[in-house]
This record gives sequence, C-alpha cells and structure tokens, in this order.
Amino acid sequence: MLIKLRAFAASISLFWLGAAHATGLEFRFNEAPARLYSAAVQKGQIDAATGEAIRRLPETGAMVRKMRLKDADAFIDYLRGLGRDPQKVELATQVQSEFGRENGGKFALAATEITRQLKAYVPPEFTANLTVHFLFGGNAMGFAFDDKHDDVYVDLSRFTQATPEELAEVVSHELFHAVQSHVMTAPPRPAADMQQSATGKIWMNRLLYDLVQEGTAELFSHPIADRPATPFSTRGKERIVRNLKRIKNIAALMETSSLRLLLAPPRDEDHYDRIYGMLFYGNFDDMGYDMGWVMANAIERKDGKQAIFRLLQGEPKQFVLRYQQIAESDPTLFRFNEDFLSAVRALPR
Repeated sequence: MLIKLRAFAASISLFWLGAAHATGLEFRFNEAPARLYSAAVQKGQIDAATGEAIRRLPETGAMVRKMRLKDADAFIDYLRGLGRDPQKVELATQVQSEFGRENGGKFALAATEITRQLKAYVPPEFTANLTVHFLFGGNAMGFAFDDKHDDVYVDLSRFTQATPEELAEVVSHELFHAVQSHVMTAPPRPAADMQQSATGKIWMNRLLYDLVQEGTAELFSHPIADRPATPFSTRGKERIVRNLKRIKNIAALMETSSLRLLLAPPRDEDHYDRIYGMLFYGNFDDMGYDMGWVMANAIERKDGKQAIFRLLQGEPKQFVLRYQQIAESDPTLFRFNEDFLSAVRALPR
C-alpha cells in the first residue's frame, strides 16, 4: 500500500510520506481550501480577491452541493456569517495555528495512523489515488459523493480538540467510503418512466447499500468507544452508549423503514432521504451508524478483516444475511425478524 502526502509550494502545501509499496492505494491531503476558508473567517471579512479565490476552488462547488446552497456566492455569505461568530473565529485561529506547525504537526501523525488503519482492511492489490480535501465549515464532519470516487472532504473546524489518532479515524472512515465507491456496485435508480408502486425493491436495496457503506466505514471511527473520553470524543462515546442500549429498537426501525420503502415506495430522492435520515442523520442520533457497526464488527470478529472488503464486492443483502447467520448463534447480538429477512432474500441479484 502506498501512502503519499505531496508537497506543493505556496498555497497548496501537502506533505510527502515515504512509499510503503510501489503500487496500491495512494492518498494525499489537500489543505488549500481549509487554509483559505479559515483565513477568511479569522479575518472577519472577504475582499474581492479572496472572494474570487474561493469561487475558483473546486472544493467550493463541493460545499455548495453538500450544503444545498444556490451558488458560490451563497457559500461566501455563509463564511462571512462565520466570521461574525466569535467561537467560529477562534476555531479558525486554531486551525491556522495547526498549519503553522513544523513537520506537518497533527496531519503528519494522522497520516501514519491512517496508513495503518487502511492497510488492515484494504488488500494490497487494490489500487486508487485518493485525495482528502480539508475544509472549514459546512454541515458535516466529513462526506463523500457516490459519483466522485477519488475525493473525500473533512471539516477541520470540528477537529481542533482532536488528537492525531481521532483525526485519523474520521479521515479513514471517509477514505473507506472512497474505497467503497471503487469496489461496490452502485444501486440502480428508478427509471423515469417506472411506476412509483413498482420501485419498492429498488429503494429497499438502496437503504441496505447505505447501511453497508456506513456500517463498514464505522469500523474506523468506532474505536473511541473503547478508550477514555477526550474533549473530542465525549459526545460520540455518549451517543454510542445510548444507541447500544436501544439496539433492538434501532433494528426494528431499520425493519420498519425497509418495509415502508418496499410497500409504499417514496416518490423521489428527497422523499427517500427523509427515511434514510431517521437512521443516519445526527439529529436522530446517528442510530444507523451504530447498528451498522454492530453488524460489521460481528462479521469482522467471526470472518476476519478481509471479509469486510469481500462483502463490499457482493450484493448489499449479503451483509444483512451474513450478520443474521452469526447472530443466530450469539445471544449477545440482536436479530432481525423473519418478515424483514424474507423481504431481504427476495431482493433481486
């Protein structure tokens, strides 16, 4: 596996690390957008030249898309708003300070840890050249797009209190999404002329696909549950404890949501998103992430780390069915009900 952090001059200063193999997975950090955005917030105003520089960044387009803004000017207005918030200005100052550290600071340490984590799950024959785009601001700690296989995005404003290990775990989570996009077969979308009532299996399969993605990626960010709390990890640890206590209820919500998609399909992507959000949005306590982790962790413990990568190569329903096989002989694990499992088995190949 090859891990690189490149060193460009001036505005894009990326750090090089030594290559572990001649071929394999490469990733690099692009800190340019985080530098520019956080400097604008720290300064508290955005002049014409800075505004034009922000518009030119490809990452600005990604932020507009993720935040569902009208255009780049709307994002610039958003940054101006952050510049009027003393707490956000302080975060921007801290991010700028981290960039000024010698030898890469937190980022270089995180890169070494990311290398170790990914190497455990990704076989050496897998090849890709990925970029981690560091940002400042937005509505997500990290994200990736299904149609951009080589790019992931991480909001550094949320990591000022994080250790290098904690930063690495979240970045690894996002990079694994990029790996997934190379390996997994994206689920089909309903054809434009397809009757809504006939799309149920398509939407249910989509939810299982999303469960596989988030559950397996959560293997990287879930270790905070097993360590003492830190200023960064406290909220996440508390969420995990809450969700594990009610895991059977979360599984029931997964069953109900899946059967709702199957029997009363949503009209479009936005209506699907409302159902997806109950399981995977933070305002609903990220319940689907923790249920997915329970499933992925059970499979890893039984079949090994490389089994996770192999599951990505198959149908989403195999993740659910393999978990159920393991749960049937382990009384500590929740089990899905038979109505749900029958519907899962009936999904097309």
